[in-house]
Amino acid sequence: MENILNLNQSILLTIKRIGINGEGIGYFKRQAVFVKGALPGEVVEVKITAIEEKYAIGEVTKMKEKSPERVDPQCPYYGKCGGCHLQHLSYEGQCRIKKDMVYEAFERYFEGNLDKIKFYDTLGMDHPWHYRNKSSLPTRHSGTNVVVGMYQESSNHLIFIDQCLVENELIYQTRKDILTILDQESISVYNPKTKIGSLRNIVIRAFEDTKEVQVTFVLTREDVKLIQVLKKLKVTSANYSINADPKTVDIFGPQVIHVAGSKTIKGNLSELSFAISPQAFFQLNSLQTLVLYDEILKACRLNGTEKVLDCYCGIGSIGMSLASHVAEVRGIDTNKEGIADANQFAQLNGIENAKFYHGNILPHLHQFEQEDFIPDVLVVDPPRKGMDLNLIHYIQEKKIKRIVYVSCNPATLAKNLNHLQKEYSVKFVKPIDMFPQTANVEAVCLIERR
Repeated sequence: MENILNLNQSILLTIKRIGINGEGIGYFKRQAVFVKGALPGEVVEVKITAIEEKYAIGEVTKMKEKSPERVDPQCPYYGKCGGCHLQHLSYEGQCRIKKDMVYEAFERYFEGNLDKIKFYDTLGMDHPWHYRNKSSLPTRHSGTNVVVGMYQESSNHLIFIDQCLVENELIYQTRKDILTILDQESISVYNPKTKIGSLRNIVIRAFEDTKEVQVTFVLTREDVKLIQVLKKLKVTSANYSINADPKTVDIFGPQVIHVAGSKTIKGNLSELSFAISPQAFFQLNSLQTLVLYDEILKACRLNGTEKVLDCYCGIGSIGMSLASHVAEVRGIDTNKEGIADANQFAQLNGIENAKFYHGNILPHLHQFEQEDFIPDVLVVDPPRKGMDLNLIHYIQEKKIKRIVYVSCNPATLAKNLNHLQKEYSVKFVKPIDMFPQTANVEAVCLIERR
């Protein structure tokens, strides 16, 4: 459809839904217009600021009709930094919108009968603030002080922040202490314009239940002074990583070097204890992870005799949470550090029926077949791009009875299930709010062989 709008044109728009980045979406003569900060049901005057091939982008110039669910954002940086998308929407509204986002993704990408799928309401939090257990923030100099911040949305401009309202209090206090020490030491901070300086990022992971904190400095080069600062920190685990590539989107470099304290930090998931290294993936919201894992367990519908395969398993926490309910668990992931943590995690908790393997999924699956390990239940928790098509083909051929799909991207979930529906029926999709105040939504989906 050819774009019928012009740059700087003013239009009246009724917002119909929320996009994947939290923007309001309305339609002008069937032309989609994305409007940051607008909510469904609102009528707004909009100035067109950008024209793309299939849509336009606009900004609100006047609010004609305001949503009853609009609230004042609590964070002073909201609308400036790119961290949160939906603080201007009531939390009840956020949960409702996230269910709508999941359903709309299925309407767009799933070609089966949606009436046969149960779409549950979003499982939200009682207290949707201070939930993040990890923070990765770029550093800069502001006068004589070292500061941290978050990038403005779609920009390289850094917004300096003091406290982020979605990270836990232990991270905030740790970062505050670190910045005080850095100010005293007159250290070298990286400047992206001049490409001069050493300290690029401060990465903090902290678990409030165990009070254990892991700090990793990301440096452009080996810097003795900064390494000495790390050794002085009163934290559980101190580390650094060298990443000299100015264009990379990755935070860490190829290696993380342990400097002081323990190599891992400990946390708890219900009755399980775990220890993780700086590079290992773990869910950012510890409280909602318990809710998520409980829903995975319910969806698996176990009787105690099953063999369970946990793909994209990270540190193995999903598989470990299921281990006491099944005969055997095996997990696979390409993250070497995560798999090492997973096997240590099993040993730490005395779990003898779970083992985790590093590498690509399909070679391990073929090896498992030779060992007579054919999974009754497959649990997958893939990255945002979804499952690999080769794995989808394998699933269809091998007639796995039940799949529990944990998704962080409704679009790729719907696309993957569209491929699988030839052999499988989608029973239900249950959204879980792992990231309050943002437009991100997690979902647990049950799929059964026809």
